Amino acid sequence: MTLPFNKFTKALIAIAIMAMAIISPSLAQPKPASTGSFSFIQISDEHVPRRGTSATIKELYKPKSILLKPYGVTAPPPSFVMSTGDITDFGAKGNSWAALIKLHAPVPVPYYLALGNHDQTWGAITPEFTHCYRAPYYSFNNSAMHFVVLNSTGLQDPRPIIAPEMLEWLISDLGLIGTDTPVFVMIHHPLNSSEYSSRYETDRLLDMLRPYNIAALLVGHGHVAKYQRYSGVDMVESGSTWSVNPGYQVVSINNGILSIAYKRRGQKAAETAMLQKPLTPAKRYPVIEITNPIERSTITGPVMVSCTIAAEGRNITSAYVEIDGRDKTNLAQGVDGWSASIPTIKLTPGAHYLRVSFVDADGEVYNRSRSFYVDFGFPVVHWRAFTSAASKSTPAVTADSVYVGTNDNSLLAYSLNNGAMRWVCRTGGAVAGEPLVIDDRIYAGCEDGFLYCVSAASGTILWRFDAGDPIYSSPVSDGSSVYFGCRSGAFYSIDSVWGRREWRSTAATYNIESKPFLANGNIYFGAWDKFVYCLDATTGKLKWKCEGQGSAEGIDAARYSPADCGPVVTGGKVFAPDRKYRMSIIDASTGKLLTFVNNISAVALSADTSYIYLRGTDRKLKKIEPSGTVLWSVDVSMDDVPAPPVESDGVVYVCSKHGLTTAVSATDGTILWHYQATPSSYVLSSITASSGTAYINGTDGSLTAVGKL
Repeated sequence: MTLPFNKFTKALIAIAIMAMAIISPSLAQPKPASTGSFSFIQISDEHVPRRGTSATIKELYKPKSILLKPYGVTAPPPSFVMSTGDITDFGAKGNSWAALIKLHAPVPVPYYLALGNHDQTWGAITPEFTHCYRAPYYSFNNSAMHFVVLNSTGLQDPRPIIAPEMLEWLISDLGLIGTDTPVFVMIHHPLNSSEYSSRYETDRLLDMLRPYNIAALLVGHGHVAKYQRYSGVDMVESGSTWSVNPGYQVVSINNGILSIAYKRRGQKAAETAMLQKPLTPAKRYPVIEITNPIERSTITGPVMVSCTIAAEGRNITSAYVEIDGRDKTNLAQGVDGWSASIPTIKLTPGAHYLRVSFVDADGEVYNRSRSFYVDFGFPVVHWRAFTSAASKSTPAVTADSVYVGTNDNSLLAYSLNNGAMRWVCRTGGAVAGEPLVIDDRIYAGCEDGFLYCVSAASGTILWRFDAGDPIYSSPVSDGSSVYFGCRSGAFYSIDSVWGRREWRSTAATYNIESKPFLANGNIYFGAWDKFVYCLDATTGKLKWKCEGQGSAEGIDAARYSPADCGPVVTGGKVFAPDRKYRMSIIDASTGKLLTFVNNISAVALSADTSYIYLRGTDRKLKKIEPSGTVLWSVDVSMDDVPAPPVESDGVVYVCSKHGLTTAVSATDGTILWHYQATPSSYVLSSITASSGTAYINGTDGSLTAVGKL
């Protein structure tokens, strides 16, 4: 049974503080690198409550010296244990966090955790995690070394992101240590993972780390123990505590020498070599400066690239630049550095990134990246703002403002006219859903367990409704009541004026994150427990529930629930996509599954509610009748992100996960224009459109207003 969030969290945090010896992030200036002996354990991908993990963790209940056999080094008993993500198997489902705490409690040394995609996708454990560590990322010091724990996970989404608010924090954090201090960086996703949106996503992090003495990047995710040298950084993956060859990495520092070897569960020694090197490198990564273009500058002609490199004795033999990871152009060396002129005529209007690369005589390649914008005059960019935080919140638009939530605990208001910030409302957690506007009030569900009612004019909090559980769902309203779902599966109706509870349903058993749909006195929604639900909007009584087609097909059924794109209702039918990209078509009255359609990641209604738009994983945007008759179909850049298309003023807008926005005629599917909203960073929210302007919210912190004059 899932306990209410407030009671659940208080109890678990008390246990965590006692059992895990959690310390607050330490930013004190470290001492010089230790010449003594020190060790720690890196585990990963515990997937609690998967069988096998407990047997591995029990080896740590009595820490002892471990021989790193390939190097002939004996590591002393570990000073702490570091877990690099996927600590749970299905997020907050059931008692997974409590089981994790209980499993770790007998380990007598501090236990540090990082978040993984399994922890954040179906029901995020960010609230429990941040109560322990204050944020989804943090740092600490030990034995004159600095340890940085980063978060590569998307909120309620499996895709990895490098959030701008985390990078801003990292600048401050690293600024408090010397460039010679050994730094270990822990993050769940390997930086060479193809799951990142682009090379630029990880280059932003690498460019920030390179001035420092990065001892190793410790990662998880792949369930394989291995070492890789990636873009000048030593990267060690830990394997898994339960999967193939379960075990953990033993990290030893002895007289300034770093040694890492993998110990399989049950073996007495760590027998698989990973990495051995001095903590003080003989050579540091060369300093590369891109003097043109300026970061986030707008270019109307050719891209004039100029850059320099401090080679530090390296013999640089060639250099080149790539735009968006392709179209290599050689850089010419001159008196003041290296340069090239690149035509932009083939580029889509909007955001792009370039990457300069220098090659030395030994074949080593050194890189640095930069983003910029190309403007050809159409479509028109009315304004662009930067929230400085990642977000998957679909913007809400009124006659004078744009409202959007962010992952760094904010609800923001911008001027519709010029994008100027109007106000900031700070919340106690991430605002993941689409804000709801009713007259002069804004309603937003929050990860801290409250539904906020805020003045649209000033951002002042008028009241908060305590749902006792994280809210990732977008609230909807019939004018008098506000409806929303919670992480536990609880669903609420509250009075929109005073915030008083009208009813609470516990029909669903796990997270409701998508936007519900109101029709004919009923409310429809999907949950991460396999089912689509229909409740009476007046009483909250369950009318029916129907298992989604993807869940009905077998193994790990709940992972493929009809839960990340909200259903729509028209023509007496419910259209509900799921994570296996089946769209269930259900009788709206009886809850009987009528049929299903393959390759659908999102669904939306036309402006007059008579037709349906389908976002296909096969790149097809379709307009269909409720009967299934296809009115038109067009190839556009689309994918598996569960963000519905939107129709406004006769135009349909859709955005790819990499930020390519397409405007299409609602009449016949003719493509009207394209615009690249982000430099390939993910866009996980839907577009909002009004009066010919589309509003696009990216995980790079950008909010773009673009469209016709």
